[in-house]
Amino acid sequence: MSGTLTTNTTWSPSGSPYLVTGDILVPSGITLTVDPGVQVRFDKTPPASHSIVVAGTIISVGRPDLRVTFTSNDAFPDRNDWVSIRLDQSKGSVFEWTEFSWGSTTLDIRHCSPRIANNTILESGLRAIQVLGPNADPIIENNTIATQLFNERTGIITQDANPTIRNNVLTDNYFGIFVYLGGQPLIVNNTIRNGWVGLFIVSSSPIVTNNLIEGNGLADYGGTGLLLSDSPVTLLDNVIRNNAVGVEIPYNSKGTLPLSHRNVVNGIPLETLYHYRMRDLRIDGADLNSGRTSGFTGNATEQGLLTFYDSVNVTVSRARLRNNRALIFAANSTVTVVNSTLANSSNEFLLTSVSQVVALNTDFRMNAVNLTDVRSTLTIENFLHVRTMSDTSTPIAGVGVRVTQEGAEIARRTTDVLGSAPWIPAAYGILSLANGSGRPASLTRSHIEVSVGAPSIEFLGTPRVVDMATSHTEMFFQTDATPPRVLDSIPAPNSVGVPFGARITVVFSEPMNRTATEAAIVVVGYRIGDFQWSPDGRSVSFSILDTRYGETYFVTVRDTAKDVAGNRLATTYLFAFDVEHAPRRVDLTGVWVTAVAILVAGLLAVVWRSRSRAKALREEEGGREENPQG
Repeated sequence: MSGTLTTNTTWSPSGSPYLVTGDILVPSGITLTVDPGVQVRFDKTPPASHSIVVAGTIISVGRPDLRVTFTSNDAFPDRNDWVSIRLDQSKGSVFEWTEFSWGSTTLDIRHCSPRIANNTILESGLRAIQVLGPNADPIIENNTIATQLFNERTGIITQDANPTIRNNVLTDNYFGIFVYLGGQPLIVNNTIRNGWVGLFIVSSSPIVTNNLIEGNGLADYGGTGLLLSDSPVTLLDNVIRNNAVGVEIPYNSKGTLPLSHRNVVNGIPLETLYHYRMRDLRIDGADLNSGRTSGFTGNATEQGLLTFYDSVNVTVSRARLRNNRALIFAANSTVTVVNSTLANSSNEFLLTSVSQVVALNTDFRMNAVNLTDVRSTLTIENFLHVRTMSDTSTPIAGVGVRVTQEGAEIARRTTDVLGSAPWIPAAYGILSLANGSGRPASLTRSHIEVSVGAPSIEFLGTPRVVDMATSHTEMFFQTDATPPRVLDSIPAPNSVGVPFGARITVVFSEPMNRTATEAAIVVVGYRIGDFQWSPDGRSVSFSILDTRYGETYFVTVRDTAKDVAGNRLATTYLFAFDVEHAPRRVDLTGVWVTAVAILVAGLLAVVWRSRSRAKALREEEGGREENPQG
């Protein structure tokens, strides 16, 4: 089949399949009707060269159980085997319950308004449905449009047209629906999933309502659920989830925001993520991580978890933001972020279009700050807490506190009953592209000075330069004019029987200058040394190097001893003590000699008596032998 139809024509099952071997033209005033069950096959010799061009009317209406089919005639079909069914200013055309496969731009609708419903369009090489206006208002509903991943470049594309696109399922298309260059399509109740960009809108103003856009793109690689460019779009009741990036609404599409309501991105209301033309807005306690806590995947937005367009005097406090391409995004806005934590993003602050942002006592990484113009700045501030104390660490109230930046006064406070002037914001520095755009942002450090004062009270270290890299406390002590005193000594004055070699300890009323104090301690007539100080500097111990038993020692702490402020001892301090006497020694030599002499004499007497008695016994025995009969 090829050529121009000259009369109304019906393709019926009895003639099926119909093989298209060249372009077929249905001119104005002529109707081509394709009955249920008919197969129309396109010869692919040469490939991608055959179309059906309809200026009149085509009626292709099958049944759910008996569809019309337009496909390739090749045994091994491929995308782009045939070109399209092109309707150009056609009137009254209908495609329903029809299957299409292996075309290039399968349905090419130009300046007309056919009904396209309940169809299946598979494996198109370029586009499943193309609608070109003006004067193009087709109804496209209840269709299934799919391909293998990304091979079909676009599911539905419209240009300067006003189609109604509803209840369709679009799967695995590179662009699910692409609306560009004018027109106001109505896009309602569609499911767009698993492509690269679900819904892409350029320079158009469609109404997008109650669609499910999910699973588009690849996490950490790219792809977006909803991508706008220079378009004020009405977004109502859409659910956008688990895309690589949920939504991208750039500054040139900010007009979308006042037109949009009740949309949810990874479980987060769109109104939470984007803020347009806000004045004096306060956002407190935002805890956002692109919906990861609730089990969603991908980044919520291409901009920030908190994005501000044309907004003035916005304060974000106690926020916890993480896991998105950008966290705080500002365009032509002034924002202060206080007491917040930003983490796990390559753009923890992303500032553009002359935005002035302050990060006050906020945790972030400076190498994750990105500026796009030389007039946008990020001022890094922290809190300065000033305390005024006496030299004995008693709070002093009513002290004036003055803070300057680059010589200009930025704060003036008075200390309270706790001696405190808290929560004074002061700048650490300003990040900017002062050296020109295209370079990394550089930090210009701020010069911050703080001074304190009160009538008749002098303080140490005022004024002083402070480093505001972190929030911290600066302590100011009253100039110390109180002379130190000796509070105690060990041994106590007038002690008796102090153990030989005991160390001597002197206790003072305040921390002392160690060098001056050691030089002021004297023990009259004796050498001292081995000084040891307590950690707080209030007591010192030493040894008398040539101690003797039974001596009385006089210890003098002269008034040349000084405290750490340089005040001399009020008066010379003197105390004395006695060291124990040496133990008594008894000479037992004479006793031992006498005892030994007595012992020897006793032994000799015993020996002599024993020998005398033995001699007497022998003489008696000899007499008996001479006179036996006595």
